Amino acid sequence: MKVALALGKLRPGDLLPSIRQVEDELGVGRMLVRKAYQQLQDAGLVRLIHGRGAVVTGQARANGRVTSKTEALIQRTLTEVKREGLDPVTFARILHQRLMAEDARLPRILCVDSSDILARELGQQIQQALGVHVRTMGLPRLRRTRSAVTSDTQVLVDYYYLADVRRLLKGRAGGVYPVSWDYDAAFLERVRSLPIGSRVLLLFFESSLKEQGTLLVIDALLDRLRDREFETEVTAVERVGALPKLKSQYESVIVSNRVWDEHAEQLERYPDTFVRLASRLNHESLNAIRDRLGIVL
Repeated sequence: MKVALALGKLRPGDLLPSIRQVEDELGVGRMLVRKAYQQLQDAGLVRLIHGRGAVVTGQARANGRVTSKTEALIQRTLTEVKREGLDPVTFARILHQRLMAEDARLPRILCVDSSDILARELGQQIQQALGVHVRTMGLPRLRRTRSAVTSDTQVLVDYYYLADVRRLLKGRAGGVYPVSWDYDAAFLERVRSLPIGSRVLLLFFESSLKEQGTLLVIDALLDRLRDREFETEVTAVERVGALPKLKSQYESVIVSNRVWDEHAEQLERYPDTFVRLASRLNHESLNAIRDRLGIVL
């Protein structure tokens, strides 16, 4: 379910199968299903509603007070600007420059994802979409520096890691909001352009392949490529030895972001073979929380 949310396949308001349905379809005990749904509710991902079942929780609602409060402040400021004999347009330009400089010095939005490189790329997309500066941080670094996160910080995080970040910050941030992503169109196009039946290797760290979420993300990717009839393998970087040797064995090697972080200098020498598993922001999920962040485009 976390992966479905992260990929935007499940949306706020969607109704999940009932406990009895899951019990019957998967052949597992009712108490196990109930516990799983309870954990999803504790993580803030679903709401258990008597008589309806489990419903995907809505993202943050729009804050209607932002526009009204801003309008009132503008009127007071305009009165002062006119009283001082200043040109309103010039004042607005100088104010904008000053506020953007302040925003760059102390960004109030922090983007978190599984690795520094993925958080940085997602953060750049958020920054471009919202027109404000965004700090970025991988989950491992957040674990080490979480004390630096203050109540002024608004955290945006991949749905899959929402519960982890909320647990790590424990109310330190002003808010923690989930965003969805999808595979980058250029990345998909590059892989899909390979000849039908090509040998393709997916390369991850051994520890990642022990995580159920990683396996589900791999399945979601392979599902997008199924019509290409690729001969695909999935393995750990620790098992393959020297990376350059792979270029003679596979038409393409898709590398996870964490592995790419570790071996970028080496992999970038062979751009025809090695391709990073790239993702892009789902703008619908960002728009759903934009007003709550107090940002008007």
